[in-house]
Amino acid sequence: MPSIPVIALGVALLLLLALAAISVAVLIRRRSNRAGGQPVYVINDAIDFAVEHVDPDVLDRIRPAGVQRIIEWSVHYLQGLAVPARRRRGLRVVAGGEGSAIEYIHGMLVGTGYDYSPSDIAAVLAGEAAYLAGIGALGERVEEGEAE
Repeated sequence: MPSIPVIALGVALLLLLALAAISVAVLIRRRSNRAGGQPVYVINDAIDFAVEHVDPDVLDRIRPAGVQRIIEWSVHYLQGLAVPARRRRGLRVVAGGEGSAIEYIHGMLVGTGYDYSPSDIAAVLAGEAAYLAGIGALGERVEEGEAE
């Protein structure tokens, strides 16, 4: 017959395994419930991804803080496009930025004392678009002139 310390150790081990199994189940459930299985844009992840993937020369000029500023203004620009009245005027959402997005972001940055070149802004927006593609947040490519 096993001694009491062996039984206690066995019970403690079983409880520990049960707790671990419950923790794993909770994590799996949280991930599966996150946005109904839809991609989730996390701005800090987008910034980190862009910092890791932007051309080193661009990063030397604007630094990681510049990448953050550009992506934050990009999000602000895209939030503005979510306003129905602006969509009716023909503005479109384009991952990776286009002329109007780059102009907007450049103007906002200059207004706050940061004069990054449009090409550096475009490079960061390309990194953000790569992040969006990586999380599965991009839809089908729409060619110019196609109905939205």
